[in-house]
Amino acid sequence: MSSKLGKKHYPIALSVILILSAAGFAYYKMVYIPAQATNAAKLASQTIQTAVVQQGDLTIYARGTGTLIARDEIKLGFGTGGPISGLNVRIGDKVHKGDVLAVQGNRERLEVAVAADQISVLNAKNALQVLEDNSAMMAAQAQLDLANATIALNTAEYHRFVQQQGNRANSFTIAAAQATLVLAQNELDRAMLEYNAVSGRPLNDPERAQAQTNLAAAQQIYDSAARRLEWYAGQPTKSEQAQLDATVALAKARLAQAQREWEKVKDGPDPGQVALAKLQLASAEANLALSKRNLEASVIVAPMDGTILSVTAKVGDDISSPFISMADLSQRYLTISLDATNIDKITLGYKVEVIFDALPNQIFTGRVIQIDPNLYTPAGERIAAQTPGQITMVKGLVSLDKSAMTAIDNLSLGMTATVDVIAGQAQGVILVPVEALHEQSPGKYAVFVIENGKQVPRPVEVGLMDSAYAEIKSGLKVGEIVVTSIVSPK
Repeated sequence: MSSKLGKKHYPIALSVILILSAAGFAYYKMVYIPAQATNAAKLASQTIQTAVVQQGDLTIYARGTGTLIARDEIKLGFGTGGPISGLNVRIGDKVHKGDVLAVQGNRERLEVAVAADQISVLNAKNALQVLEDNSAMMAAQAQLDLANATIALNTAEYHRFVQQQGNRANSFTIAAAQATLVLAQNELDRAMLEYNAVSGRPLNDPERAQAQTNLAAAQQIYDSAARRLEWYAGQPTKSEQAQLDATVALAKARLAQAQREWEKVKDGPDPGQVALAKLQLASAEANLALSKRNLEASVIVAPMDGTILSVTAKVGDDISSPFISMADLSQRYLTISLDATNIDKITLGYKVEVIFDALPNQIFTGRVIQIDPNLYTPAGERIAAQTPGQITMVKGLVSLDKSAMTAIDNLSLGMTATVDVIAGQAQGVILVPVEALHEQSPGKYAVFVIENGKQVPRPVEVGLMDSAYAEIKSGLKVGEIVVTSIVSPK
């Protein structure tokens, strides 16, 4: 908000302004000017130290120690325990990939083990195949049994059905049976008349004998026709019905059993049996693979080109652990150790300069290829948690350049060296002492340059910096003079 002053307030405001102006002038004359004169007098009495801006090289590095190692050392032994029958290498020998280094003495036993395991695999495969083949055959038989049982039940049920009253014959069949009975009755009556006509004759009378035979035949035909007609219209007896019911029940039971057997085998062999057979086969194959490896490992073959580092056994010794070690020494490595305060000066890919204690006049180069994330004591023990003031070390791995290989071939593993990890290098750059820099804000610097006898501030761009010198990327020229310090006289 704003407001307007009333006219009656203008004189008061003017008086205040005049009073403040008078006070400021008095302070300038009586306090500020004398103080500036005093400071000038002090500066005049001080000695200024300067340095000339130069051109040169600057290297930022961290110094530590290193030990020559073979990075990928391989230990070799037989697959199983046994005596050594042949040993073809000694320490320091250079070998090529595929060279036979040692031979085990009990190869016959290992060959027998391979043969036995091969037989076990074959038996397991046959057992699985038989299980699958039998399953197919059992499924076919079960399907046939199911079909036969179905037919048998249908037959039994039909037979029982047709035996029931009213189901034995249709009306046409009964009418035919009744007609047959009438005809049989007529024939029986005719035969009876013929027999009655000659029945008084002697028994040996031919006509009487023929009439009696015809009567007996007619009676038999009639009886058969009567029984048939009676059967068509009748029903089974209790014993017959029981027999019919029992036949149907038995057929149903056999069908149910056939159905159960079909359900067991219709989808192939029993999963549990198949799983067991496959497990036995896998176990046999694993044993065979192991026995083959043991046989192969009874001859130690060089897996690569390299140099034999150690041989800890001799021919005849019974060995159950690795006894030959080798490594590829065509590429050498250094394990390095630096004070942990230099952790900012070691990064993967940084160049390294190495001077071996045994070759003090030669400088070898390499690159940092690995940095250990742990901290260590100077004695090499890993530290779980650092305590205040404790001296700690960081470790890394350096791959030496190929140019160093020939000279290093004659050095033994374990040789120590002094190591400089190059964190930064600048060549032919403008340099000033670090005392000349004045940090204005983080990363922003200025220097005082002597111009016509006066100290003139000038901003500069700083590059690499160590404890003594700083690289100036812009702001200064070679030959200019910068102030490094001001010393007051005693």
